[in-house]
Amino acid sequence: MKKFILAIIGLTIVTTNVFAKEEVLATITNDENKEIFKIVANTDDSTQTLRTFFKDDYLNGKKTEREVLPTKELMRQGLVLEKRGEHTVITLKSHNFDFARGGTVVIDTLFNGVTGERREYELELAKDKNGWKLYNGRIAVSKLHIEINKKALIGSIGVKNIRME
Repeated sequence: MKKFILAIIGLTIVTTNVFAKEEVLATITNDENKEIFKIVANTDDSTQTLRTFFKDDYLNGKKTEREVLPTKELMRQGLVLEKRGEHTVITLKSHNFDFARGGTVVIDTLFNGVTGERREYELELAKDKNGWKLYNGRIAVSKLHIEINKKALIGSIGVKNIRME
């Protein structure tokens, strides 16, 4: 009986993954260290509806961690992409997102951790004939480079800018 239940669970996991496809939405680098992370969308293979987001961390070209981002939080408090101590540094959020068609997403960043000043970068996450893509205006972007805001004697205090390519 145990083997039968394990076989059913295994089959369920395999069939669930058979109908899923992963697409890298963006590769994110920064000018502070060599860490790279990728935002990955897990989509239904037949309908291309977004199911889940992942954040994959890489160091020296090797994946070190995969974090499942709670998809429902995108339209609530946002998906936290980077947190340092008590400070939420980078969050991805939306107020009008449809998981079948897409919508506007906002990258909310901590510009200055001393004053609490934040800045936002608005993008569109949309589906085209080849899959899901991020757009800055009409230009597809797949690389985001975070420029760190630094102050003398203090060091890193936030995100100065995000370059999009």
